[in-house]
Amino acid sequence: MATHPKEHQERMAAGKGDESTPTHGGVVLPANFAEVVASLPQGPQCSMFPSLRQYRGFWLPEISLLSLPEVHARFSLSPTDVLVASFPKCGTTWLKSLCFATARRSSHPPLDGGHPLLRRNAHDCVRNIDTLRFLQGGDEDDGEAPRLLGTHLPYSLLPARATAGDGSGCRIVYVIRDPKDTLVSLWHFNSGVVMTTAGGGDDAKQGAPRPEKAKFEEAFELFCQGRYGLGPQWEHAREYWEASRRRPGSVLCLRYEEMLRDPAGNLRRIAAFMGCPFSEAEEEAGVVRAILELCGMEKQRSLAVNRSGAYVVRGLLTIGNQHFFRKGVAGDWRNHMTPDMAARLDGVVEEALEGSGFSFGDTSS
Repeated sequence: MATHPKEHQERMAAGKGDESTPTHGGVVLPANFAEVVASLPQGPQCSMFPSLRQYRGFWLPEISLLSLPEVHARFSLSPTDVLVASFPKCGTTWLKSLCFATARRSSHPPLDGGHPLLRRNAHDCVRNIDTLRFLQGGDEDDGEAPRLLGTHLPYSLLPARATAGDGSGCRIVYVIRDPKDTLVSLWHFNSGVVMTTAGGGDDAKQGAPRPEKAKFEEAFELFCQGRYGLGPQWEHAREYWEASRRRPGSVLCLRYEEMLRDPAGNLRRIAAFMGCPFSEAEEEAGVVRAILELCGMEKQRSLAVNRSGAYVVRGLLTIGNQHFFRKGVAGDWRNHMTPDMAARLDGVVEEALEGSGFSFGDTSS
């Protein structure tokens, strides 16, 4: 059942075992947080994560929840850092590529034949904080500013240092996508995940059996209930959108469909927001065009690293890089949903967001 913004906030504030927590980010985690996680309601399995728990209104991977205390304790930030945030399968890979290529264009010109994005997947260039992968040994940080990190965490669960309203928090770039296309992309993506045994290390066995791929109709029902992936997506997007209204200089919300319609204009927005706008000389030299070509779907999909490489979180999962590049278009939901299904999901989202001031806008194209 859909929840209204007020009901969602009340449910978040009433999390079991938690202290009083603001909904504007910076959640206060209790000392017995592992026990709290173990007591939370369990959700349906998906290929990406075998255990989802409902916490503060969201269905989140247990591994991410258990990592939260350490992430919050160890996550140091400066106002120049950039957190690339998204709900899964909303254009995350493209956004990470664009942010990385733009922020690193001085040391790695987009036409450089040795550019990191030609040798590494975007998720290895901009690492996620959600499972502490950015602190795992073997993942080298380039040490340049602005530091770039990624997350799928809801805004309300980010470390307080990320959302500080006194100017000390980092900058956050968030991408919003039509939920119908998000569901389709999530459903296809789940088939590409291979679980590994717990514990990691050399003894971890890759290729362990994973849950059977759900039929699309089953995934649709769960998504409408906000229980598929890290849902509900509409609450995830609403939180970041509201933060962008409160702190426009610190949180930038982009629309995936608008990025497709005007990639150059949105890339300029990203660059200016991160504090590294394109100069007139760069514009005349075609740097914007070169970055868009480097980060484009066709270019990235054709690279050897994205045809045969893999994104690995040791001891948890392995994802073939090719699964990060499917279609990247708007409106593919029409190939999977009936008009009645689409209308139902639109209705669920509209009801949930009623009174919030936020909507996914015209995403019909």
